[in-house]
Amino acid sequence: MISINATLLAQVIHFLILMFILNRLMFQPIMKLIKERKEYTEKTSNRTKSIEFDTERLRQEFISKENDARKNASEERAEYRGTGMIEATDMVDESRKEVAAIKVKADKEVDAEVSKTQPLLHDEAAALAEEITERVIGRRISA
Repeated sequence: MISINATLLAQVIHFLILMFILNRLMFQPIMKLIKERKEYTEKTSNRTKSIEFDTERLRQEFISKENDARKNASEERAEYRGTGMIEATDMVDESRKEVAAIKVKADKEVDAEVSKTQPLLHDEAAALAEEITERVIGRRISA
C-alpha cells in the first residue's frame, strides 16, 4: 500500500520547485520564442499577401494604361493616315493642274512654232517637189 509520509511530501515539494525552475528557465523562453516566430511568420505572410495584392493591382493598371496607349496610338495613326491621304490627294490634284498648265503652254508654243514655220515649209516643199520632179522626169516642168 501507498503510505503518505514526509518523503512523499518532500518529493512533491521538490517536483514543484523543479517545475517552477524549468518553467522559468526553459518553458517560458521556448514559448516566447515560438510566439515570436509565429508572429513573425504571420507578419511576413500578411506582408507577402499585401505585396501580391499591390503587384496584381499594378499589373492591372499597367495593362489598362497599355490598352489605352494602344487605342490612342491607333486613333492617331488613323488620323495621320487620313490627313496624309488628304494631303496626298491635294498634292496630286495640284500636280495635275500644273501638268495641264504646262501642257497648254507647250501646245501654244508648238502652235506658234507651227504657224511661224508653216509658210517657210510650204515654199521649201514646193521647191523640193519641183527638184524631185526634175530629177525623176529628167527635165524641167514649167507652170
